[in-house]
Amino acid sequence: MNTQLTKRDIADLFKGWKRLFRSKMKDEDWDIESVNVWHMVLNDLEITANEFVSAKRKSLALSWPPTAPADFLALGRPDIASNYPDVRTAYIDAANHRWDEDGILYESARLVGLSAMREQEERYTYPLFQKHYKDVITAHSQGAVYKVMQVPQIEVKKDSVACDSKTADEWLANIRALLEDNKNDNK
Repeated sequence: MNTQLTKRDIADLFKGWKRLFRSKMKDEDWDIESVNVWHMVLNDLEITANEFVSAKRKSLALSWPPTAPADFLALGRPDIASNYPDVRTAYIDAANHRWDEDGILYESARLVGLSAMREQEERYTYPLFQKHYKDVITAHSQGAVYKVMQVPQIEVKKDSVACDSKTADEWLANIRALLEDNKNDNK
């Protein structure tokens, strides 16, 4: 559950940074307008109270304070992508139809287009796959479930036909007749 961050939380953060990073901060970079922007952006990014506390603690160990709300949030929000294969490995597996059990590779390839993944050049499909893979792993980390489409396999039953000499003679006679007709048509 997301708790709204207050402007007071941001102002207190900036005050702490000002004491710690004195000469590295300009006064105009941390005024009330900056507090308002950071407040709006961090709430739009749905920062949680735990993420805020974690990011605040980690920021104190930096040599420079984060200069953008998204950079600050990245300190407190674990990197989702680290729990999944890197995008290049994922692309190679998806292009070769080696699906993972969670269906993430299949879903990413499906969004690019399964036929595109099979038929188009990598320079077209890889950038699309990168975009979709990022979106899919984000959704999966938030609880989305993907399933690999199962294509039913049809068993081909071949009844063996015994070829007796009578049947063979009939087929050969038909083939000879066709060849003879074709020969006469070409004259």
